[in-house]
Amino acid sequence: MNDWPELLALAERQYGLVTREQIRRLGGSQAAVLRVARSSQWEPVTKQVLRRRGSPRTVDQMVMAAVLDAGGDATLAYLPGAAWWGVAGCVLDPLVLCTTKKARTRTGLATTHEVRWLPDRWVTELRGVRVARPELLAMQLHAICRPERAEVLVDRMWSRRLLSGPSIAQFIDEAGASGRNGITGLRAYFQPRGLKYIPPASGLEGRVKGLLGDAGIPMRPQVDSGGERWTGRVDFRHVDLPFIVEVQSEAHHAALVDQVADAVRIDQLVADGFSVVEISDDEVWLTARETVRHVEDCLRESIANGFALHFNRRTDWFAGQNL
Repeated sequence: MNDWPELLALAERQYGLVTREQIRRLGGSQAAVLRVARSSQWEPVTKQVLRRRGSPRTVDQMVMAAVLDAGGDATLAYLPGAAWWGVAGCVLDPLVLCTTKKARTRTGLATTHEVRWLPDRWVTELRGVRVARPELLAMQLHAICRPERAEVLVDRMWSRRLLSGPSIAQFIDEAGASGRNGITGLRAYFQPRGLKYIPPASGLEGRVKGLLGDAGIPMRPQVDSGGERWTGRVDFRHVDLPFIVEVQSEAHHAALVDQVADAVRIDQLVADGFSVVEISDDEVWLTARETVRHVEDCLRESIANGFALHFNRRTDWFAGQNL
């Protein structure tokens, strides 16, 4: 039973944790649950959550334990939810969850708020943990923070591409019932900004511009682009050539569904004659030299082939056509 492959695989995905309920869902009887719980290879975190002995005791494991212990549709939310997305100025401690129904057990690992509205559409998994999407977090932050602080935090999510003008507008349209905590504040935040708002420049934007400029690739940030009609605002566009660099958030693309809209927009830019290079924010910070060399190679390839190419470094995928 201690070598149960499905159980070990589940624990590996959950930072060394499983719940008694999950063991039963894997086909374990009540006797099997007790054997696992009493095994020397496992130890209790709570009455419901078991930890594989030897698994690292990390902050991520603590967060996962709280969500698993609450059960149901418990979701990491509010300031800790924003911290899980890496938003500066937010912290995980104390942990806060939300749920639309009473938790399976009143967990002592986090504060749990019962809410009336928590559709799957606005919840996702990030690094294995169920967490509110940034649009939902934007409403929650306006519910619990002073307007000035909420505006700064939502701007930070916007500048990191965790949300966008269209995604906020769609959220407000779906969640806009009067009386919902934070929705009035979110509307007041969004109304003067609108769909095409450019949030304050991030450190990421400055780093990309500096790296490419030092390599002799002069780029302008946040430029409206397109052919006969406006296609969108791109991250970086060459000052002279139809050459675009888009910096995508790994968190955004790993957990959200906006990839489809991005793909349509990039296809249109290529059809308009631009070459588009996609790189990730992690590549900018962690492998800067290799990333700059990649952009240089793409620029040379574009010049040689008359542009209208698409380079996607994040998936090692290349596709192009000469116009």
